[in-house]
Amino acid sequence: MPERATALLTRERAPERQRTAKPKFDAVTVLTGYVALAMFIPSNLTLPGMGGVGTPANVAALMGLMWYLAAWLAERLSPAPGTRAPRIAMVVFASAVLLGYIACAGRPAVTKEMQGADRALIGLLAWTSLVVLTSAGIQSRERLETLLRRTVVMACIVALFGWYDFLTHSNMANSLHIPGLQSASAGIDAMTRGAFTRPRGTTAHPLEFSGMLAMLLPFAVQQAFDPARVATTTKLRRWLPVLLIGGALPISVSRTGIIGVVVALGSMLPAWQPRRRGYVLGAVGFGVVGLGAAVPGLLSTLTGLFSSFFANSDSSTQARAGDYAKIWEYMQSSPWFGHGMGTFLPELYFFTDNMYLNVAAELGVYGILALLLVFVAGIHNGGAARRLSQDQPTRELAQCFVAAATVALITSATFDSLGFPMFAGIYFLLLGAGGSLHGFVRNSPGGAAR
Repeated sequence: MPERATALLTRERAPERQRTAKPKFDAVTVLTGYVALAMFIPSNLTLPGMGGVGTPANVAALMGLMWYLAAWLAERLSPAPGTRAPRIAMVVFASAVLLGYIACAGRPAVTKEMQGADRALIGLLAWTSLVVLTSAGIQSRERLETLLRRTVVMACIVALFGWYDFLTHSNMANSLHIPGLQSASAGIDAMTRGAFTRPRGTTAHPLEFSGMLAMLLPFAVQQAFDPARVATTTKLRRWLPVLLIGGALPISVSRTGIIGVVVALGSMLPAWQPRRRGYVLGAVGFGVVGLGAAVPGLLSTLTGLFSSFFANSDSSTQARAGDYAKIWEYMQSSPWFGHGMGTFLPELYFFTDNMYLNVAAELGVYGILALLLVFVAGIHNGGAARRLSQDQPTRELAQCFVAAATVALITSATFDSLGFPMFAGIYFLLLGAGGSLHGFVRNSPGGAAR
């Protein structure tokens, strides 16, 4: 009888275990929907009355946060140990934004500045939602990897849109119209540099296009080398994302794209075996030669961008250098906490094309330190997980988060990165995901032992 009772109890509990292992609706489901909305709906299309921050993706992130809070209060979800670093970084960054908002409210700001500060609070809440959902809401390593694979696949489609723009000399995002959404900004015509059309796919700008893809390139490469996928998928399925994403970066004809590729692959080298480093470097060299042969004049255009930069003969470089003195003068009235995030509007002041200068003007010295902490937290998550890992595939996955955060850290000096919704959303999603991986590795038997 006891054996029969035990067998009956096992059969009764089996469905429960299966539901726990493969939930029908969880944080990964919510985040997959967010990524799809962020990548496939052009960034300039927003809900009426909400301005640039009212993208459907941000609304989905906010709804996801409410879902998580309800699940947490009902004790259905709880953050895993070792996942606090991203949330701590967000608390510090949020304090900088709130102090800047108080500074804005305490000065005679114009209406547009106050509206910009209000929108910044909504954007901050959406970013916080992504960090909370990824770092505290994902309950298994398998589900985390599912989210990363889905994100890479959707990034491939954005890259494919970019290839279409480049080859047809058009901009497909301008032709997309979705009922119920309105354009928060004037449509950007196809941008050119030299003889080439600069693609942007569904992003707001070619800089966002190249920066976002550069952050995700390491994950595409890692998934192509992953032994588990090697055994179950074909070479074409594994390497096509690498070709699409990696190839789309140079055709963006931007310094940000090239810098992103160099930083992304350079950051991955410490996690690879020497033999693999040789394969990757050889493949990059072959790809450069092949792209140069397939698209005559592209390589000379790209090298011209950097030669003019180092010679200080490029007009955009000279303009950016002049922004430092202007920003320093603007900071004098509120150097520590700035004038409020979202208040340094181009129509009132000027473009900076540098996230650090923007933050210096809007959030002051404290804001710059908080932003650096947000990027350093991403590097820390991946580095700590890599050091704790005992198997090579996990070490390589952890290093991807180091590479993505380093790309964001460096390329933020080449454009106002967090001002672009797709780039910002994907970064904060990866920031939380890195914390999630760190928690899984730390709580594994081998990780806990170390």
